[in-house]
Amino acid sequence: MRPFISGTIAALVTTASLFLPAQAEDTATQPKAEPVDVSTTSVPAVTDAVAEAAEEADDDAADLVAQLPARRTDDFGLVGVTWTRGFDDKDMTVQVRLRTDGAWAAWEQLDVESDEGEGGRDGTEPLWVGSADGVAVRVTSPTGERPSGLSVATIDPGSTPSTSTTASPALYEGSADSAVTQVADGAPDYTPKPAIISRSKWGAKKNTYCDSPRVGSETRGIVVHHTAGSNTYSKSQSAGIVRATQAYHMKGRDWCDIGYNFLVDKYGQIFEGRVGGVDRAVRGAHAGNKTVNTYTMGVSMMGTYTSKEPAAATKDAMVKLIGWRLGTTFHPATGKYKVGPYSLNRIAGHRNVVSTACPGAAAYVWLSASGGLRDRVAAYIANYSSAIKTRVAQLGRDVTGPVYIGEYPFAQAGGGRKARLQSVDMYSTTVGTFKVGGTYREGYKSRGEQGGVLGVPIADAQKSSVSTVSLQRFSKGTVYRVQLGSKVKPVLLYSKIEDKYIEIGEAASPLGAPTISMVKISGGRYRAYFQHGHMTMNASGTVGVYLH
Repeated sequence: MRPFISGTIAALVTTASLFLPAQAEDTATQPKAEPVDVSTTSVPAVTDAVAEAAEEADDDAADLVAQLPARRTDDFGLVGVTWTRGFDDKDMTVQVRLRTDGAWAAWEQLDVESDEGEGGRDGTEPLWVGSADGVAVRVTSPTGERPSGLSVATIDPGSTPSTSTTASPALYEGSADSAVTQVADGAPDYTPKPAIISRSKWGAKKNTYCDSPRVGSETRGIVVHHTAGSNTYSKSQSAGIVRATQAYHMKGRDWCDIGYNFLVDKYGQIFEGRVGGVDRAVRGAHAGNKTVNTYTMGVSMMGTYTSKEPAAATKDAMVKLIGWRLGTTFHPATGKYKVGPYSLNRIAGHRNVVSTACPGAAAYVWLSASGGLRDRVAAYIANYSSAIKTRVAQLGRDVTGPVYIGEYPFAQAGGGRKARLQSVDMYSTTVGTFKVGGTYREGYKSRGEQGGVLGVPIADAQKSSVSTVSLQRFSKGTVYRVQLGSKVKPVLLYSKIEDKYIEIGEAASPLGAPTISMVKISGGRYRAYFQHGHMTMNASGTVGVYLH
């Protein structure tokens, strides 16, 4: 074989619901996170008298349309305000005041962020507060109108088991075929997938159905965000912040899942966000535009970066995460690209898509500063050179389509590297670099691709001496593309049946073209069918050729 989340008061409606985290894959050894508790309270409209009194007392309360007077609550860590979609929220302001350690803090403004394309409710950014047990809300609007369904959500993320985000390899999402590799910042030959804390490990709730498209055909660029709120949190609290954010997005905003694709804390921990696969272009709900959501990766830094840049560990992790995605999908870190109605920098801030302060003034400056995020990612992927990248460029986008899953290493069948593009899969091994597409890809996938019975490709597709048959060789077998009347199908042969078929001349032999792939039959035997007969391999390995 071959090598190869005091005024006149209307009724306050408070509801609480348990937000249960998804069961971890390894429940036998990993303790579960406590349930996330979400409480929602309506924010009532104010009378004209209350609005006038508020404006006289505080210029910031001019045009007051709704307020929730200060009230005690159960303990919570994250707060956000939402309302029914369709309200003109231009110049509307939403502020909250929180009670912590028995004292009421000053009013704090929440950024309004509507999201076109996700459905659900409009709302503010969620605000991580760490620990609070009281809240007040006031909403102003220059139109004098109050959005319907106005409510405040307070969220207790529950505690995180102490073992759930420690540096155990089992906690990280990585290639199924290779160990996670950590590297220093600076131009490796290829950009390895960084350690990513999986959804099961931070206690994600199972998502609901996300509307189409759930996954885009490619990642064209990156949109950078922040989660907003306190920068004072411990490493062990990070998973709770992620759970609370997901709870706000799902229970407060009525989204199908957390909006971001990834979240990065101040300690450099990277958390998997929206479900769908860390290596795919999963459509999030982060940018405010459905097209942008579909073709970009949304990464949120956990904290507020208005006057202070992200921590060094956050910056390092951002470089490696973004560098991995851009490098392995063969995109540069600099320059602009078109997506929907926008022309965006390859690494852009949320404010470049919609009117928002996100990701914070200091973080935004860091994106384009000399030695900032774009420069560092560009340096990180500068030496990314691979046989697959070269071959994809040679073939051209018209042949390959965009990169669906970026280049990654695999260990099966002797090992190599692979990239999945829209029209072809590319493989590179010690034998060479080859594409598998169309009918060949269909047949190859049906038997497990590189981990299956055929092994890895050792040549591109080629014609045979019979016009209705073409073929592609693999290290342990062959996929034949056979035209039978108006139908085209893949037929797979391998082991000694394939050897014998090649020996007698393949489609030009008396058996003719193959019609049914090899199957196991009784007695440990295998059989394949052809236009004019069949071949049977018995348990001892002897192959018989039978003509009709």
